[in-house]
Amino acid sequence: MAAHIVAYDYCAFILLMIIAYYYFRSGIKGSYRGAILALIIAVTVAASVCDATRVRFAAPDIGSDRRFFMVNSAYYLFFSIIPPLYLLYIIADLDLWHVLRGFLHRVVFWFAPSVAYIVILTVNFFYPAAFSVMPGRDLEPHWGYYVGQMLYILYNLLTVWFLGRFVKPIDTKRYRVFLAPVYICVTGLAVNLINPSQHVLCMAITLCILMLVLISRRTEDAIDFATGMHTYKVFAEDMTTNFKSGKKMQIILLNIVNYKYALRLVGYDQVLKMMRPVSDEILRIMRRHHAPFMCYYIGDGKFAIELSRRLSAMASSIVDEIGTSIHRNVKMEISDFELDIRTCLASCPDDISDVESLFMLISDMDQAVSNGRSLSASSITRTKEFLMKKDMSAIIDRALANHYFSVFYQPIYDTVTGKYTSAEALVRLRDPKYGYISPALFIPIAEKSGAIHAIGSFVLEEVIKFIASPDFAPLGVDYIEINLSAMQCLRNDLADEIIGLSGKYEVDPSKINLEITETASAYSQSKLYGNIRTLADHGFSFSLDDFGTGYSNLMRIASLPLNIVKLDRAFVLMEESGGHHVIIRNLIMMLKNMKLKVVVEGIETEEMVDSFIQMGADEIQGFYYSRPLTKSAYIRFIREKLTA
Repeated sequence: MAAHIVAYDYCAFILLMIIAYYYFRSGIKGSYRGAILALIIAVTVAASVCDATRVRFAAPDIGSDRRFFMVNSAYYLFFSIIPPLYLLYIIADLDLWHVLRGFLHRVVFWFAPSVAYIVILTVNFFYPAAFSVMPGRDLEPHWGYYVGQMLYILYNLLTVWFLGRFVKPIDTKRYRVFLAPVYICVTGLAVNLINPSQHVLCMAITLCILMLVLISRRTEDAIDFATGMHTYKVFAEDMTTNFKSGKKMQIILLNIVNYKYALRLVGYDQVLKMMRPVSDEILRIMRRHHAPFMCYYIGDGKFAIELSRRLSAMASSIVDEIGTSIHRNVKMEISDFELDIRTCLASCPDDISDVESLFMLISDMDQAVSNGRSLSASSITRTKEFLMKKDMSAIIDRALANHYFSVFYQPIYDTVTGKYTSAEALVRLRDPKYGYISPALFIPIAEKSGAIHAIGSFVLEEVIKFIASPDFAPLGVDYIEINLSAMQCLRNDLADEIIGLSGKYEVDPSKINLEITETASAYSQSKLYGNIRTLADHGFSFSLDDFGTGYSNLMRIASLPLNIVKLDRAFVLMEESGGHHVIIRNLIMMLKNMKLKVVVEGIETEEMVDSFIQMGADEIQGFYYSRPLTKSAYIRFIREKLTA
C-alpha cells in the first residue's frame, strides 16, 4: 500500500514540475496573482515531497524517529497553508483587495486560525499537541491533528462564502471556475479520512493548480505584442470587475490625438513601431514609483493606467510627468511629425461610475477642448452632451414609449422646374429633460441597441400616413425621401414591412424614395440587394445618400437600381475652397450620363446655388432654401411657394 501512496505523490510531483515549467515560461509575471499562484505551486511541491518522504520514513529501519517527526510536521505545515493561499489567489485575481479593507475584522478571523495551527505545530515539538511518534513509526493523533482537519474544511467553507458574497454578483463564470477546486480538494480530504492509506490530497491539489494555470489568460491573449501592455480585452474585463465590486480607482488615460494621421502617413507597421517607445516611457515612469499598477493598450493610440491607492495622492503629478516625459524623450523617425499627446485623469467612481461611461470618456477625449495637454475627466463627464449620451438608451426608450419622436421635412428644389418637387423626411427627438437632441447623438446609439428598427418603422409609417392624407396631393410633390439606416437594410423583413405599409394606407410606391447611405451599401450585399430588388420590383425608387464619404464605387452604383445620387456637403466645401471645379463638374456629368439624377446637399449660399446649377445639378437641398420643417410648417411653406 505504501508503494501506491508514494506513486500518488510522485505523480503529483512530476505534474507540478511540468506545471511550474509551463507557468514560469509563459505566465504573466509581476502581479500579486502570479506571485501567489507561484507560492501555491511551491508549497504543494514541498507538501508532495514531504508526503512521499514520510511514507518512506515510516519504515523503522530507514532514518530516525526525529527525521520522521520533522517531515510530518513540515507536511502538516504546508498542508495548512494552501487553503488560505487559495483564498488570497482569488482576491488577487479579481483585484478585490479593497473589499478586505472594509472587512478588516473578517480578515483577522480568516487568517488567525491558520496562524493558530502553526503555533500548535510549533508547540508540538515540545509537547504532543498535534501528534506523537509511537514505537514502530506509527503516528498517534492528538487534538491538534483534528483541529488541522477542521481548519481545512473551515477555510474551504469560508472560500465558498467569499465566492458567493463577492465574486458571484460580479462574475458568474469565474465564480464557477473558482468553486471547482474547493470541491476537488474537499473530495481529496474525504478520501483520506475514509481510507488514511490513500494519500491523494496532494494529487487533488495538483489537479486544481493545473486547472487554474490552464484557464489563466495566456500571454498572447493578455499582452499586446506591439506595446508589451495588457490588451483591450483585459482592460474591459478588469474595469467591469472593478466597477461591479465598488473599487475606488485613479485611472490615467493617454491619447495620441494624431494617431490616425500617422496611420495614413506611414502605414500600420510603422505606427506599431511608434507605440513601443511610448509604452516603454510610460512603464519606466510607473516602475520608478515602486507601487503596483496596471498598464493597458486599448488600441488606436490610446493607453490606460490604473494606479495603486498608494499613488492616488500623486496622480496629478504623474499625469503631468508622463505627458512631459513622452514629449521630451520619445523621438519619432518620421520627419516633421510630433506626437500630439492628450492625457486625462479620472477618479472612479467620482468622475466615472460605470464601465460604459469610462469607454464613452475614452472615445470623447478626441473631441474634448483642452487648454493644455492634461484634461480633467469632470470637464468631459459633466457636459450636457456626455450626460445625454450616457442616458441615451433610456432617452430612446422613453421617446418610443411617449411619442417624443417626430418627422421633419426639408424641401428639395428642382433646378429645371423651379419648384419644390420633393422633400427629405428627417427624424427628430425632443426630450422633456434635454430638449432637442441631434440625430448625430441618438442614431449611432440606437443602431447599437437595436432601437433603430423601431425608430425606422415609426418614420416609415408617419411619412406614408402623410402621403396618404388629403393635405399631400394639392402640394404637387412628386415623392418624399425616407432614410434607411445601415441596420435597417440588413433586416430580412424590411421589404415586407414597407410594401405592407404602402398597401395599408393605399399609397402609390412611386411617391416614396428610399435613401441608402454609402456605408449601408458596403454591408451584406445579399440582404441589401435582396431588399432593394424586391422593393424596386414593387415600384419604389432609390437614392444613394452622402455620396463621396463612404465606401461605394462606380461598379457598385451601376449594380444597384438607383434613381438618384446625392452629393455630400463635402463637395460643396470643395467648390467653396476653389480648385476642384473641374472634378465636381465631370463627376456630375458622369452620373447624369449613367441616367442618374444628381442632388446636391448642404447648400447655404446663392453663389453655390448658381455654381451647381451651372454644373448640371438636377436638385438642390440646403439651408439656403429651407431648414427642416415640421409637417404643418412644410405644408404652409409649399402652399406659399405655389401661390407666389
